[in-house]
Amino acid sequence: MQRKLLIVCDAFPPDFAPRIGYLCKFLNADYAVTVVTENTSRNSWPVSIERHNLTLHRFALTSANPLICNLQAIGDYLFMRRDRKLYKQAVNALKDSKFDMVLCTSYYIFPLLCGKKLAQHFNIPLCIDLRDIKEQEAKPIGLQRIRHFFRLQWLNIWRRNRILKSTNCVTTISPWHVETLSKVNGNVKLIYNGYDAEEFRYKETKTDYFTITYTGRILDLSLRNPILLFEAVNDLCKNRDFAKSLKIKWFVDNASMSQISDLTAKYGLTEVTEVHPTISAKQMPEVLNNSSIALVLTNLSTPKGPHGIMTTKFFEALGCERPILCVRSDESCLAAAIAETNAGLAGRNVEEVKEFIMNKFSEWQQNGFTHQNVRLKEKFTRQTQASQFEEIIEQTILKQ
Repeated sequence: MQRKLLIVCDAFPPDFAPRIGYLCKFLNADYAVTVVTENTSRNSWPVSIERHNLTLHRFALTSANPLICNLQAIGDYLFMRRDRKLYKQAVNALKDSKFDMVLCTSYYIFPLLCGKKLAQHFNIPLCIDLRDIKEQEAKPIGLQRIRHFFRLQWLNIWRRNRILKSTNCVTTISPWHVETLSKVNGNVKLIYNGYDAEEFRYKETKTDYFTITYTGRILDLSLRNPILLFEAVNDLCKNRDFAKSLKIKWFVDNASMSQISDLTAKYGLTEVTEVHPTISAKQMPEVLNNSSIALVLTNLSTPKGPHGIMTTKFFEALGCERPILCVRSDESCLAAAIAETNAGLAGRNVEEVKEFIMNKFSEWQQNGFTHQNVRLKEKFTRQTQASQFEEIIEQTILKQ
């Protein structure tokens, strides 16, 4: 029997939306998929999603006029304006359609209300997929608390939880997220982010330099803290043979470049450091396969946060079977996944980071490349992720 799935999402490729994009790519061909989303001008993830039975509806929700846009932003905060507008336009576009279930995915709050109202309109079950939640971030301090209050983040958490209470099923990205959201909804399932097994594969590649590579953003040192790496490499570079063989390559956005430059200068690592612009998704497998160590940045998970951060960069490096150096270890979900898969090291102090780097350096000296003998990586593919969604969709529909 063909299932008709209505997906309501905050973004869809070529906007940055790998989780929903890969789901549509790998979901069983028997599913007829209709996607409702906002029409944006962003082209941050230009990956082609090829699916013969995919119908895409993009709706303009925000004015290009700056003054009107600011007024609309107030409406978004106070009245969930975008959700309500998306719902009205979707109902009009889908008035002659029938669906079996709504899958609504969000990184914060939009478009959860729209997803709920569409499920009620069509009288079908609703599954909500939360990729991030506000509680995962480090708790605000000082003036941040005031900004947090006036940005109505507390109100949006209340709104989100109110919607979740009446939702048939919730999916999310880490064990911590499952535990947290289970306090609101009793049917929360874990579906990790992952990597595309067709793209991210091991390839033996000899390199002229022992290369530590980071791809992504820094944003906030409370979430991604590379200090352990800088301290370890600063000490190791006292060995001139090591220093002459080392390259640390950063592929980051403009906002992160200044932070990297400041830290590089502070720790005297300018000569071994290269800073490059952000690379595309298509370039990522090649960059990883030319890496001796793939760097993943996080921070210690404490009662005050951050919590449950499972960066996609971990899964992609896992797919390419590159040794992963995670600093600072979160000593939580990500560290557990690294241990489970034998993917590398979640570093807690300078000495163990130095030991890991030198072990991989010795391997590189001997072979001209490194390779990590990972375990269970198939558990984290986007293809497995799609199968997990299919199982949950079927269970949810049959329970209705």
